[in-house]
Amino acid sequence: MAEIPFTRVVSVTSADPRHPAENLLRPEDGGKWRGAAAGEKQLSVVLELGDSRPIHSLHIGNDGAAFVEVLLGSSAGGDFQVLLPSAALMSPSESRAGAGPGRVRLFGPQALVKRPATPTARWDRLQVVLSQPYCQSRPYGLAFIRAFSAPQEGEEPPPAPVSDL
Repeated sequence: MAEIPFTRVVSVTSADPRHPAENLLRPEDGGKWRGAAAGEKQLSVVLELGDSRPIHSLHIGNDGAAFVEVLLGSSAGGDFQVLLPSAALMSPSESRAGAGPGRVRLFGPQALVKRPATPTARWDRLQVVLSQPYCQSRPYGLAFIRAFSAPQEGEEPPPAPVSDL
């Protein structure tokens, strides 16, 4: 699976100067994006994709958000379309206690909304919408987000993560 790079931040609703949204362009550097203040109901960032290949999976590193939703859009205009419906990153009790804010979620093809293959559709924008309705005392955001295309012919997909019960 090839990673689809992000080339720039198109827009952002709120950002802490120490944790700007531009950090999401370089996930390997370990920088985070956080909202400017505690208590913000919703944050969003629009990232430009470096390639318009279909997205096969997403890896999202949380930084205190309770929910995430990801949408696809085009620089040519039009409405954003849902790619990942709202998904929980933390439970209400975890949010209130501040437990596990740095969890990582992997969303494979079964979690993503299927797009019809049309030659005219060019999705080159990714909008990430975060919310944290359960805790108003801490700012939140993302540690990272990575988008991957489907494996190429002959390329082996990475092994599935193994978890001990």
